[in-house]
Amino acid sequence: MASIHPTALLGERVRLGEGVSIGPGAIVEDDVTVGDRTVIGPRAFIGRLTEMGPDNQIGFSAVVGGDPQILGWKPADSRTVIGARNVIREFATIHRAKSAGEATVIGDDCFLMAVSHVAHDCRIGNHVVICNGSLVAGHVEVGDFAFISGNCPIHQFVRIGRLAMIRGLTAVGKDVVPFTLIDQTNTVRALNLVGLRRSAIPPASRGSIKQAYREIFRTTRPVSESLAVLESSPVCPEVREMIDFIRTSKRGICLARSSALRGVGMGEDSEDDAG
Repeated sequence: MASIHPTALLGERVRLGEGVSIGPGAIVEDDVTVGDRTVIGPRAFIGRLTEMGPDNQIGFSAVVGGDPQILGWKPADSRTVIGARNVIREFATIHRAKSAGEATVIGDDCFLMAVSHVAHDCRIGNHVVICNGSLVAGHVEVGDFAFISGNCPIHQFVRIGRLAMIRGLTAVGKDVVPFTLIDQTNTVRALNLVGLRRSAIPPASRGSIKQAYREIFRTTRPVSESLAVLESSPVCPEVREMIDFIRTSKRGICLARSSALRGVGMGEDSEDDAG
């Protein structure tokens, strides 16, 4: 049975799972589905046509499913879809999609920290962390286990690959190749070695990722030639993931700068093992 504070406001056709808790002053609009054991905190706002799975935590004054911030936008039956076991902290905002039938999607086990923002039509994978004050613009795609540190603006239509990490105060306007670490504007600084070690990727594949990283980001060859070098012999699935990600990029990818090619920020090469 759901627990609803008497000052909370619920719209029509709201479907609440078992054990849902809705705090004081919260607003849940029409046609919302809330999964079992989800907690909606005080003064949180859940916009119409939002769908949430079980065990989510929605913080104080968070907005889930708000209208997209688009000049001239006309109301449409667009949705926001939230998976399971996500933590959405105080004053975080997630906006619904732009067009009818479309959805902004958050996967499972994500952590959106205070005052972070996910704009319309984004697709956020599983186990993604978006830290305080980071701003993810419209139509951005974020792969599983990516980590976006604090106060990072992400340009619209950017793709952030699996297990990538964005350092704090870093602006991103180009695609981020899986497993890389971005520092300063659109600059690849290293591999996300900590994330790789914590993942289920086997040591041999981690070694192959390192070799691919050096070929793509630490040589003076054009990227297209580096990809051809990598594809001249069999590659592991993770390196194939990197290659396919680069080949399908429409905005271009973040690259190392000339200072990095001269040896700055090559700490990943000091590792003796496969990572």
